[in-house]
Amino acid sequence: MKVSDIGECQLIDRLNILLHQKPDENTPARENLILDIGDDAAVFLPQGYQLVTVDSLIENVHFNRSMLNWADLGYKALAINMSDIAAMGGLPQYAVVNIDLPPDTLVSSVTDCYNAMYSLANKYQTVIIAGDTNQSSIINLAITLLGSAENPSCLLTRNAAQAGQKIAVTGYLGNAAAGLDMLLNQTEVTDESRRIFYRSFYRPEPRINEARLLVNEGVHCCIDVSDGLVTDLGHILRQSRVSARIELDKLPLHPSLRLSYPLQAQNMALYGGEDYELLFTASAKVIEQISVQSHIPVTIIGEIIPGKPEKLKLVDKDGRALQPEKNGWEHFKKPK
Repeated sequence: MKVSDIGECQLIDRLNILLHQKPDENTPARENLILDIGDDAAVFLPQGYQLVTVDSLIENVHFNRSMLNWADLGYKALAINMSDIAAMGGLPQYAVVNIDLPPDTLVSSVTDCYNAMYSLANKYQTVIIAGDTNQSSIINLAITLLGSAENPSCLLTRNAAQAGQKIAVTGYLGNAAAGLDMLLNQTEVTDESRRIFYRSFYRPEPRINEARLLVNEGVHCCIDVSDGLVTDLGHILRQSRVSARIELDKLPLHPSLRLSYPLQAQNMALYGGEDYELLFTASAKVIEQISVQSHIPVTIIGEIIPGKPEKLKLVDKDGRALQPEKNGWEHFKKPK
């Protein structure tokens, strides 16, 4: 059955039923929700300091239909928005979903997409409260996510890095780039590596819990790695008016990445993007405290240094400084 067979109203009715499944628990977000899907607008009581972010996954820009798994599309669209809220030190609460669909889209595909969003939202006590559906020649899934922070001192920002602080990152870098290469080029890897790379690209885990550790330990500077380590660290350097040194042999590369892409692994970690790990600065002592409490690796990869603002040094294991080869992803900019 296609969406053109039932029309927008019936499609929305089906999605309403799906999204009103009984939640696992009565979360603060649900307790403060007055009206959700089914009226002209959602109504809720705000909590704390409000955060808002929006991101889209657009066909032929972020994915192509030959690679599309609808459940993965729904999961990733919400996960990357949650990553933005985490990078600010907040908790996600309410999601507004806009989906543009070709008329020949299968109804089951749309429900797969929303089921994946619902499961991830429920995992992090988030509620899908409103949205819109439209007819389009391409698929576009855009989510606006609202979150909250207890107070301004809890916020993580890009402009709080200070000389002398260490630079750290959660998890591993480069696996998502490997996943994209594997999908586009049919690169042969082991079954275990394929599972790791595929999940890293399509099913990134938003670092909500890790962000809470950062807030609790007094971290103030953070960004999520969406466009590549070099590009996203550049945002911190520019807004904090500082410089940095990255030690290339300290980059957290998964053993599967080293094995499958021995020559490309380092560049994938530096420039690949879409890892959605947290990149932050703090004292070595604070980072050690976070690492002890974290269930995933937390790795120091460099430090903030005095000198000309926005200067980034990449240093190899022999202490030689290397020039960054390129930047990560940037919309509208032609690749060099």
